[in-house]
Amino acid sequence: MAGKTNATASEIDKTSFYFAGLCAICHPGGGFGEFDRDGYLFYDVNQAKFGYELSNNVPSTISLDGDYGFVSPVSGKAAAAKWDVTGVAEPDCLFCHRADRTVVNPGPQGQNMNWVWRTATLRASAALVDSQQSPVPAFASGSTAGMGWFSSLVLNPNVPAGKPPQATSLDISYQPGITAGVLYANDQNQLTLAGSAIATSPKDYACWGCHVVADTKKRGRYWFDPESDVHYAAFNNLNDSNTKDDVAALDSVACTKCHPADITHHIAKGNAPLGSVTDDWQNVPDDQYPKDYAHLRTCSGCHLANSPDRDPDAPVPTGGLHASATHMKAMSCQFCHIPYRTGIAQLIVDNATTGSSIGYNVDAFLSADPLDPTNQDKSKWWPAFIKKPRGGYADGVDRLGPVKNLLSIWWGDWDVKAKVVSPIALWRVRGVTGGKPLTGVTDDNNDGKPEVNTIAEIALYLTALRANDIHGNPVAVNPVLVKGGKVYYADTQAPGGVNSFEYHGTGVHVESSHPFGIDHNVLKANVALGATGCGECHKNINNGQDTPVFDRLILVDPFDLLAKPVYETGREFSGVDPN
Repeated sequence: MAGKTNATASEIDKTSFYFAGLCAICHPGGGFGEFDRDGYLFYDVNQAKFGYELSNNVPSTISLDGDYGFVSPVSGKAAAAKWDVTGVAEPDCLFCHRADRTVVNPGPQGQNMNWVWRTATLRASAALVDSQQSPVPAFASGSTAGMGWFSSLVLNPNVPAGKPPQATSLDISYQPGITAGVLYANDQNQLTLAGSAIATSPKDYACWGCHVVADTKKRGRYWFDPESDVHYAAFNNLNDSNTKDDVAALDSVACTKCHPADITHHIAKGNAPLGSVTDDWQNVPDDQYPKDYAHLRTCSGCHLANSPDRDPDAPVPTGGLHASATHMKAMSCQFCHIPYRTGIAQLIVDNATTGSSIGYNVDAFLSADPLDPTNQDKSKWWPAFIKKPRGGYADGVDRLGPVKNLLSIWWGDWDVKAKVVSPIALWRVRGVTGGKPLTGVTDDNNDGKPEVNTIAEIALYLTALRANDIHGNPVAVNPVLVKGGKVYYADTQAPGGVNSFEYHGTGVHVESSHPFGIDHNVLKANVALGATGCGECHKNINNGQDTPVFDRLILVDPFDLLAKPVYETGREFSGVDPN
């Protein structure tokens, strides 16, 4: 997020105004969508004043204030944020607690239209108008539109596939809510929300509306499918012959079974390997409040016979691998019980070639055969695995756990003294590229997408990125490309003028590999690793042959200097080598 004060627009990437229009599509209002960093409303309608006017903290240059400025992510031009046009995004309780939802094609591919409507409204920002072309406060209207309370909502047909929807026109009307019995007039003739419209425990689609959007990039999973997750099946009574007690997808509250929350909305979260999941109680002494992770229903917490939180309906693992203390200390439950995935997932995000994100899905680099990624059977893919903190247990032991390893390719500015590579804002990269590959960049691997991979291509960008941006400042002083665990930099003594080094172990603060934990889509025990024998993991039991687990190929660089993918075995990637 952009700093509160900035010397030039070149320092600014995403301001509070940007977050309210884009990031707030998955955050239920309030916070950065409502208040500035001094605690004042961005714009107070009743007083017709901005927050900086109410606080008497007027920025010397409005456009350079992280709360009240806005830098176009397309052009890079800086201007004052139009909070007076958009209004502020107040807390949207029904975003999660709505009792019913409009879902198209309920099931694994279902689309939560309430999320679509809310998102489209927020994304329109200051450009939103009604059918009479009068301005509509997009941020203030997002919650209402998300409920479906409108007479018309027109979506921009030019938004590229895979991008969040954006509205062009919105006419708010409360009549749909009145007709549905969700809204009624009280004794003072004020519209009031009916209690039946509120769900105490959020239903799965409330979670899925947001989490499915990011999940392709982060973890890659399906929900609402009893064949792809035993817990979804069990929680909704879908794993037996009795259909009378089955819980329909629209009514499922399976998410909250493992992720409960308290009255203050502290939601139990997992322990993400990246450390990217916030712990709302992290600054509170443990003897007063446990951390969020402590509330999570874990595998061991539910299934182990001696667990104080044991679920009586959860089968107790006995015998076989479960009887081995070595296995139980070395591996998380997920390691064996999530052997592969079938849901589509993004494996690579290329932010370098054009300055806009180009995604590559797993089927471009992985296959159903863990030892042969080129296999044409793309029905499933095999995750990577790392030593995961706590590994799904609460005993503090690090265990092997499956991850979906997202690779990112990006341009940075390398401060050699500080040993830090700072990402270059994408709008500044696009100012150099014009939103397309530089002349001379070709599609070396014939996949239909040009990529920056050769020394000559990298050199083109390293030179171009030294140019000034539209504000007259160098895009980068010491530009570098971060890709495949390496940093590529200009070096006149090296062949082609480009050198590189592997950054792990150098102390340089930079990363291109992002392992997202895999914890959902637990499959039936008969397909878990080890179900067909120990040779799935151990070479010495597999006649010395490669195993589908520790010899599976894990992508570490999508295209090397010859545009060929680079893989490591599970042994190399994890540093674990069981013979």
